[in-house]
Amino acid sequence: MPTMPTIDFILPKHYITSHSSLASKMFPQFVSRMSRNLPHVMTVRGFRMGRYLLAGHSKWANIRHIKAAKDGQKSQLFARFARQIRLAILEGKSPNPAMNTLLRQTVDVALKKQMPMASIQTAIKRASGQGTDFRRHVLEVKVVQNRVYVILVLYTDNPTQAKMNLTTVLRKVGGTFADLGHLFTETGIIVATAEEKTPEKLLEMATEHAILVGAEDVELMDEKEGLLNFTCSPAEIQRVRKELAELNYEIESAEHVYIPHTSIELNEAEKAAYANFRDRLKMIDCIDEIFDNIDNPSS
Repeated sequence: MPTMPTIDFILPKHYITSHSSLASKMFPQFVSRMSRNLPHVMTVRGFRMGRYLLAGHSKWANIRHIKAAKDGQKSQLFARFARQIRLAILEGKSPNPAMNTLLRQTVDVALKKQMPMASIQTAIKRASGQGTDFRRHVLEVKVVQNRVYVILVLYTDNPTQAKMNLTTVLRKVGGTFADLGHLFTETGIIVATAEEKTPEKLLEMATEHAILVGAEDVELMDEKEGLLNFTCSPAEIQRVRKELAELNYEIESAEHVYIPHTSIELNEAEKAAYANFRDRLKMIDCIDEIFDNIDNPSS
């Protein structure tokens, strides 16, 4: 394959902010290299920006597939938003969306996913009178003859009971608790759209804004819809989300995800065993997310 030509250009200093890790690495040199021959990827100061026309080419595709299957069940989706509303009220210290940015953003996403306003108001009302022990917890397990690595994200005020319930499930399916953090990459995923729809202009604008807000990567996931995928440190999700919104991006979702370093394929018997495990997890209603190392999961 012939080498693509490149051209140097200068990023203005107003793109460089104190919270940008990219800037700190490159300062004081503001010279960047951008590929002008663009069908797929261009790099700006080591900043990777991709246009992914095929879902299978994206590191996000597997997680998006998992989430799409799960989100298809509205009752589970609305219960998940109710938990997120509760957490937003605790973290933002207010049940009033006008005074609590995180809560307002969570409600906006819930509405986009067609959660009824009455259900949202009920969730806010219930959360307003509850205790402050409600937290995010992560449990890691191995199942299906220790081949499938699973990270479970829970939101609960009783993690001990949740772990006991999971222990019961693992005993029935032959799974075990394990330390799997080193086998996954944690990252923040912010999905957004912008008014600009021309792919090349959108990519260029999104890259400038990603650098400005301190994001790590940006991908154009859907050219027709102008759907962008920004990635950042999990600790920076809410700040990056807020600053993107201030730049007039429409935020579709903002989540803390786990991407496996390697994936595996299951045979039919293993798929059935894993489906049985997933079915049994339904008894633990505080489970919010399930991440695994399966390639092209069917559930």
